[in-house]
Amino acid sequence: MTKKTRTGAEVFHQTPLGRIVHGDSIDVLATCPRDSVDLIMTSPPFGLVRKKDYGNVDADEYIDWFKPFAAVFHRILKDGGSLVIDIGGAWNKGYPTRNLYHFKLLVMLCEEFGFHLAQDFYWWNPSKLPTPAEWVTVRRVRVKDAVNTVW
Repeated sequence: MTKKTRTGAEVFHQTPLGRIVHGDSIDVLATCPRDSVDLIMTSPPFGLVRKKDYGNVDADEYIDWFKPFAAVFHRILKDGGSLVIDIGGAWNKGYPTRNLYHFKLLVMLCEEFGFHLAQDFYWWNPSKLPTPAEWVTVRRVRVKDAVNTVW
């Protein structure tokens, strides 16, 4: 049997070091006290051109979608806390070019919420399928993309 939090989220596992909670992340994070979190590590749904079953938003709408998360992250992180985001890129529909939404996200986080870019990392996944298929496997215009950006 799982315990419920005051937001109605379920606590699936708990130790003296922390807990695993299943619920709406904005609601759960909103219950955290100000300046109480040392690290937020997240891999949110990417802003893609095509809809996925998990409910991603379009790359062009991503910044507005992410702002409520940025606000709550900023409120609950300690002054010396860190926000780590694993975010993948997207392609411009009909072109073999990258969408810039993830770079715009970084600029928004720094300029509007006062976050700072300490360092970026790249997650290289050589088993990742080539994308977008139209340009890589059909037209053979692009090379394989096997990298996610991690800030």
